[in-house]
Amino acid sequence: MQRAAIFLLLCGGPTWAQGNVCVAGRVQPLPGPTICMQGETHEIEGAGVWLKSGVVDLNLYNGQIVEVAGPDVNAFPTCPPLIDVTQVQSPAPSILEWCGSGSTCCPIKFKVCPGGLGAWWLFLSTSPGYVPLGCGFPIDGTLLLGPSLFQIGSGFIGASCGEVTLQIPCVNSLVGAQVWVQGARQDIGPVGPVHLTNPVSLTISPFLPPCAPTNC
Repeated sequence: MQRAAIFLLLCGGPTWAQGNVCVAGRVQPLPGPTICMQGETHEIEGAGVWLKSGVVDLNLYNGQIVEVAGPDVNAFPTCPPLIDVTQVQSPAPSILEWCGSGSTCCPIKFKVCPGGLGAWWLFLSTSPGYVPLGCGFPIDGTLLLGPSLFQIGSGFIGASCGEVTLQIPCVNSLVGAQVWVQGARQDIGPVGPVHLTNPVSLTISPFLPPCAPTNC
């Protein structure tokens, strides 16, 4: 495990309010009632995190990548984390974008945004996770990757976003494999908190030429 990954796992920071969890991600409405029946109405795409709120209209943020904050009120160990959202930051302070095919033999690009003087990291896992790390300095966000964590990119950001282009091997056994990717970004002029991005969940598909462009 890379040093930056260990830093993300072990460091914590103060929260916006006692007991709050902060999660960045794309807000989506849940398709219907769930067996947990704790008032959940929305979810963070690709994260396995559910949302509800009595003070924020979450429908206003459908399809947007934001950072939500609030206590985790899930009462059942077999149900997903449930954030009772009290605050929303739109857009999220750090956002992960991607483009390409997501298929064998093709390139795929990941971008950690926004631009500006800073540093960035990118991590991949073969399973999702849920490790709240804080809502302020030095860490802002929740690690949404499982323990099989690999650093696949890092660097410094100037005017544009930090980015890395990877080539998916031409290996048939990869077809159907699911991976989770998450990034982090930190302002370094002056130094600010490490903001974790939204997660991206990808299922490797078979090669069907041509490869999609990586022009995002």
